[in-house]
Amino acid sequence: MPKITAPTVKEHREAVLTKLVDAAEEILRGDGKTPLTAGAVTSQAGIARNSIYRYVDSVDDLRGLVLQRYMPRWQSAVDAELEGVEDPRERVLVWVRANLRQASINGHGWMMQVAQSQRPFRAGATEAGKDGQDFLGDRLNDLIRDMPIQAELIRAVVEAGFRALDAGSSFEDVSHWAEVAVGALLPETASKVA
Repeated sequence: MPKITAPTVKEHREAVLTKLVDAAEEILRGDGKTPLTAGAVTSQAGIARNSIYRYVDSVDDLRGLVLQRYMPRWQSAVDAELEGVEDPRERVLVWVRANLRQASINGHGWMMQVAQSQRPFRAGATEAGKDGQDFLGDRLNDLIRDMPIQAELIRAVVEAGFRALDAGSSFEDVSHWAEVAVGALLPETASKVA
């Protein structure tokens, strides 16, 4: 039996898995020169290479587990900002601002690269992966009904805002201009949005 470094086997497994996910996140947030491989992750985590498969079925599982750290928190923060906002037009503008705020806090580019490059992974990470693959589209479609062109344009504005934030633009500037652009895409009367 391998030597454990925690009071219980369960706590040891949780600690090692956390190290693996931390290592995977560091690699994924990096400059892209180090690919996410079992060797790179285990070297970064300080564990034996063959030990990784005691914790995940594949390196791709780690992508999902990294997303799982951020997507639920991101969505909860957006939902909290939307709470109590009744006017449909204002809800869309708040949704835009809230997503840009989360991108400014968490970073965005690296996370979308993870979501887009991810293959199916273990069941425990499925929800994060699903949200990661189209975490903008599903929520926006809930806010804007029967306006597919406007929804696509709004999504494009938000994604352009993400890129601007990744490039170093300030949240204040990006959110201001994104709201101006999105506001121009929405009908003036609230009832036409929903």
